[in-house]
This record gives sequence, C-alpha cells and structure tokens, in this order.
Amino acid sequence: MPRFELVVSAENNAYLVWQAMLFHYSCLHYQRQTPIVVVHKDDEPLLPGFERIRAAGGIVQTAPNYRGYGGVHYPPRNTAATLRHVVSAADYLVVFDPDMIFTQPLPLDDLGLTSRQITFDRLTYLDPDGADYQPALDETSRRAGVAPERLRARPINGGVPHVVPRELQERLSDDWLACMDLFPTIEPRALDEAGAASRACHIGPHKDWLATMWALVLAVHRLGLEAVLTDWCALNYEGHRPLREDGSEGRMVHYCYSDAGFDKRDLDKHVLDKDALDSRDAAELAAWQVAPGDDTISGTVRKQFHEAKAFYRQADTSGPRR
Repeated sequence: MPRFELVVSAENNAYLVWQAMLFHYSCLHYQRQTPIVVVHKDDEPLLPGFERIRAAGGIVQTAPNYRGYGGVHYPPRNTAATLRHVVSAADYLVVFDPDMIFTQPLPLDDLGLTSRQITFDRLTYLDPDGADYQPALDETSRRAGVAPERLRARPINGGVPHVVPRELQERLSDDWLACMDLFPTIEPRALDEAGAASRACHIGPHKDWLATMWALVLAVHRLGLEAVLTDWCALNYEGHRPLREDGSEGRMVHYCYSDAGFDKRDLDKHVLDKDALDSRDAAELAAWQVAPGDDTISGTVRKQFHEAKAFYRQADTSGPRR
C-alpha cells in the first residue's frame, strides 16, 4: 500500500500557531496520523506553541519564510514552498492549510492515483470567466504559456488539500511559485477621501488572495498533469448549519470564512484563561477560550478547540507522547 504523509503549512506567528496546534490534535485523533507541521520562519526562535506540538509527540520542521519575496507581501507563497522543503519518504504528500480540522478519516487508500495526478478538493468559485478574475487571469495564463481556452476546456475548480506524488514535489513547487509571480502585483492604495488608509497601505505591494490557487492550476496545465477532484471539505460559509455526521458533506471542516459561530480573524472576542495556560503562550492561545461546541459546522470547530486544549494540558504534565 502507498504511504501518505500529511503536511500542514504554517508560519511562525501568533495567528497561525494555534491553528497548527488545533490541526495537529485533530489529525492525530480523527485521522489517526501524526502530521508534519512545516513552519516558515526567519532567524527568530519558534513560538512556544510549536514547541508544545513537539512536546506532545508532533513533528515540526522549519523552512525559510517566502512571505516577502521580491518586496511583494504574499504569505500564500509559503504553501507552495512547504511542498518544496518538507522532508518525507512517503509516496504521496497531502498538503493542507492550517485552518482545517478532521471529522472522519480521509479515504486516501481509495484514491488510486498515478504519478501524474494531483488532487483538488471541490469548490464552486474558481470560474475562469468570473468578473473578479478577468482580464488578469487570461493575461497571466498567456504569460505562463497556457492558452486561456485550456482553463475552460479542462476546468480545475478546487483547493486544498492536495495529494501530490512525492517525486513531483520540487518540480510542482517550483512551477507553482513561478506561476504565482506572473500574477500582477497590487500596489498599495492612496488614502481614501476620509483620510483613512486601506488595508493594502499597511501591507505594501501584494497579490490577490486567489493568485496562489490559480497559480497551481496553471502549474498543473504547464506540467501536463491531471487534476482529480475530491469532496472532503465542508466550508464554514454557513457555519450555523448542522454538520451531518455521515460524511455526505465532507470529512473535514475548512473554517476559512468569517462566521458568527466562529471567526478565526476575530481573536479579540475570546478571553484567555490565564490561570490555566502558561503566560508565555498568551499571544498564541488567546483564541482558545471559545464557547462550547454544538452540532453546527462552527460548533464542530469550537468543540475540537476544547478537546485540543485538554490534550495539550495533559501533554504538558505527562511529557512527550510517541
């Protein structure tokens, strides 16, 4: 049987460390596998949360930080770079974003992939004719040497996770990054009429947030690979909906949207339990004091927060787990 290594891409900051910790717990307890957490960083030490993953028996590897390459601020470069840098002897690498949890094991052994196939999990919004993407997408596609007609003839409307044959990891990563840099740079905007700076003014020149997804689509076309669609993820776009436990709407939750039941971007609403957690972890774990879980999509995320907090507390007192 082929071996699959689960890999999550993260960065050494307070916003991503608790997501990586939750992913590690969820993968271990619901997928029954220890993932590799690849942390992109500069010369600074790892945040304590990543050390806690290691202390709990997790695998943490470090890699250079690609966020600011060429003076253009674009954190998603690190996902493509994770594929380049991860060290594994597995037959396939399964690449995840950190804002994902498992609810049931993924049927990886049932995929039957060839060495020229890459998986994408089904989405609905990567339409090459979408007004938000044109004309920049077709122009970038031509620069990449991919006729825009191919984007329509062989549509790849999908995202993470990606199952990648290990023998393709460097080649695909290199082409993914190269295609990403072909997308136009969005320059910081001037002050608006009210005199308030836009978010872009704070982050400098950047790329559209979907450039990384289209870049992988272009890389697959350029390398002559085949996309295989999976249906593993439920999104929290409507997080108030009950999550069916029969697996019919996904075996994972990707909590990438802002939802009243749980919003990963709104950490200020969560109150840190300072008596229970080490103060040095305050910045990383401020999001962990969430409301109890329930049977909704967002409630499933909150439920696993409480499970993960108990797991790490036990690991802190009992020592490393193997």
